[in-house]
Amino acid sequence: MSRLTESLSIGSTDSLSDRMLDSLPERGSPTWYVLALALALFVGFSIYTALMHARFETTGADLGAYTHMFSSTLDGEGWLQHGKYRASHPSGSYWGAHFSLTLLLFMPLFALVPSDTLLVAKSFVLAASVVVLWLLARDRLDSDRLAGVVTVSYAFNPFLWSAWSFDFQEQVLIPPFLFAAYYCYQKDRRFLFLGFLALVLFTNEFVVFPTIGFIGGLFVAAAIAGRLRKRGPMILGAGVLVVVARVASSAAIDYYSVFGGLPTYVVAEPLQPFIQGMGRVSIVDLAMTVLANPMLLIDSATFAVADKLLFFAAFMLPVAFLALFDELSLAALAPYLGFAWVFTGEAKAVYFEFGAHYPLYLLPFVYIGAIHALRRLSGRFDALRWPSRSTLAGLVSAVLVLCLVSGAASGGGHLAVPPPADDDDHRQTLDTAIDSIPEDASLIAQNDIYPHVATRPNASFIVSPGTFSAYERRWQNVTPEYLLLDTQLNPNAPWARAVQQTYADRLGDEYGLYRYQEGIQIFKRGYDGPVQGVTQSEPGARRYDAASMATGTGERADGTIVSDNGSAGDYLWFGPYDTLTPGSYTATFRVNASGSGSDPVVTVDVAGGDDHGRIASESIAPTDGWRNVTVDFTIDETITDVEFRGIREGSGRIALDGVRVNYESKNATANASAGSA
Repeated sequence: MSRLTESLSIGSTDSLSDRMLDSLPERGSPTWYVLALALALFVGFSIYTALMHARFETTGADLGAYTHMFSSTLDGEGWLQHGKYRASHPSGSYWGAHFSLTLLLFMPLFALVPSDTLLVAKSFVLAASVVVLWLLARDRLDSDRLAGVVTVSYAFNPFLWSAWSFDFQEQVLIPPFLFAAYYCYQKDRRFLFLGFLALVLFTNEFVVFPTIGFIGGLFVAAAIAGRLRKRGPMILGAGVLVVVARVASSAAIDYYSVFGGLPTYVVAEPLQPFIQGMGRVSIVDLAMTVLANPMLLIDSATFAVADKLLFFAAFMLPVAFLALFDELSLAALAPYLGFAWVFTGEAKAVYFEFGAHYPLYLLPFVYIGAIHALRRLSGRFDALRWPSRSTLAGLVSAVLVLCLVSGAASGGGHLAVPPPADDDDHRQTLDTAIDSIPEDASLIAQNDIYPHVATRPNASFIVSPGTFSAYERRWQNVTPEYLLLDTQLNPNAPWARAVQQTYADRLGDEYGLYRYQEGIQIFKRGYDGPVQGVTQSEPGARRYDAASMATGTGERADGTIVSDNGSAGDYLWFGPYDTLTPGSYTATFRVNASGSGSDPVVTVDVAGGDDHGRIASESIAPTDGWRNVTVDFTIDETITDVEFRGIREGSGRIALDGVRVNYESKNATANASAGSA
């Protein structure tokens, strides 16, 4: 049976076309099934991620930033400018935060086809890694059936799927390059091994640490097998590459940044008292802190230990924990887990929950370890080397069940669900709002809008208010011409509030509300005219349905919030924490309140600011069915965290359908003066 790797044979006198045909798998070869699976995954995830992007479910940090990097570099605007404001690297170059040479492999493709290129390229690379793993497993296990089980486990791993569905990152290159490196290592192809390993190491500086453990595992495995003299030069060469990669990445990051280290907010809670007042902290400083206070090691490692153990078990489940019995994967896992379990806390739980793109650092090491462990077992048990068809079917079914259970245990493997198509009208309005801002204008957009404006040379976004404020304190105030946010886009995400909170003291003063419609807000610096709509002349009302509110003692029922009983003073609903600029407004609550007599049963109010102080209110007696209750209010300064609340006054059934807020006029102070005159 021919294999894809036979195309590397030397000495054939056939023509090039004949050799290409000979290199193809034979008809009926299982390789065709693997290729078909990889193709299906490539097409499926390309469509899925493109749909996520079209529906504004991608993010600035992990797609928009990469889009801006390639665009700014190709346009000559700067070297890998990522559109973030970070105090640690004011130059704005990605290499001030992370060093990646292999990222540049995507540059020519982006130059040719910039639209959705990165998402499709990511799907292609990860689909290709399925094929490379199949070739590696087939070679090492001497069993197509057993290799197929390993390949299915990898292809349907929920943590791979979560990383696959999450935007774009250069770490997608780690799995195929590492699988290829290990294949060449086992074939004693020294230069190819070192070449592929160099590609792994220069993909991202973080991968250096699990690779150090992996090389140590190779040393141990070679010593156990009595092959240390034969494999020694390759292992030594790998060690030299690690040193070179570490020195090169540190030099590049130091060149493009003014200081490094972890943001203090990601550090584990037990360590927080020891690093207060520090903007960033190095791993060395954290290690010294732990060494000086040994109990901190136990406190940090056991902090949120139930979650750590649950996600670790879910992560290992698709390979039936085999990787834990192999020195290659164990040694590679140790540095990552030591970092994630000891030094990071709930603010960065994605590390120990193996969310986002972080599985890409570990999954290739885990599957290499599983293959290594299976090879040892198959040498002892013939049934593992040549499982029957019925046994094969059982193994594949078991693997799929393990993947399913792993996904369920980890909350679905972090796989996102695209928003429904019935929101397309709103997204079209948002597209129109984006188009209304001049292409060359400086712009800050919220995180999930930024990927759609990232090719603009002067576009940027806010990662978090704290990070952005740290930049402004250290360097300079950021005063773009436009701010763009949308409170109705992905309402459960905090992205609109990040922009609102960051610019709260400048909204309505330095920045006037230029356009408003359906939660879409465009602020323009120095604007002092009337508020316009986006696709219509008038801005329209702000609408907050019951789903956008948080519940107190109320409960959700058929799209409303309902409370049948409770005590006076109970908060039935509150939210949605929007921001309002100076002006006069009318809030209309759609409520249904039943009760006996004429005494109020509920008070609706408008509140806001850091102290959630009441701005205006209205008491409501029992209503005859649904009723619109209006509350007029005026504010003379921008207020964040605006709430529209319901507070129980008496007994009875109370229901909320939603709140509509109309913007009446801008000049609140003038209106108030005119009214008093």
